Amino acid sequence: MLRNSNDTLNGKRIVFSEATYYKIIKILAELKNRLQAQATIFADMNGYPIAYDLKVEDVDIIELTALAAGTFSATSEMAKLIKEKNRFRFIYHEGESRNIYMCHVSKEYLIIVLFDKSVAMGMVRILTHNTVEKLQKILDELSLEYEKTSQFLDVEFKSLLGKELDKYFGLK
Repeated sequence: MLRNSNDTLNGKRIVFSEATYYKIIKILAELKNRLQAQATIFADMNGYPIAYDLKVEDVDIIELTALAAGTFSATSEMAKLIKEKNRFRFIYHEGESRNIYMCHVSKEYLIIVLFDKSVAMGMVRILTHNTVEKLQKILDELSLEYEKTSQFLDVEFKSLLGKELDKYFGLK
């Protein structure tokens, strides 16, 4: 199952285009297949799932992403307590049959990988970090597009508003 959402970029509301969304889906599916993982999830740091690829039905994605975001928030405070300059980059939970690996994609996003004990942790770490690089590239491109569009709209809006105000007050 796959999911799409609106999200934020530096506190501003953004929308992933369909093309961007499908790029993310493709990257998640590739990671899931290469690791034979049970799930790969891309979420925002508020805990909202943006896109995911699942093999299993017994996982509540919304609850999992909310708890993952909360875990990152808690460990960020732990990093501050021990005088780390930055928050921890990844979190790993080992269970009896399933493991969870989570890491930041940027300040605003995280990725979660659910996999069973037969998958080597080293492979999970390497392939997930490669995936993070791919996702970061997409987010960087999205950020540039957003800035260009925002600047254009700001200039265009100001110009049109100025003309309308001039007409309204009889200045032109």
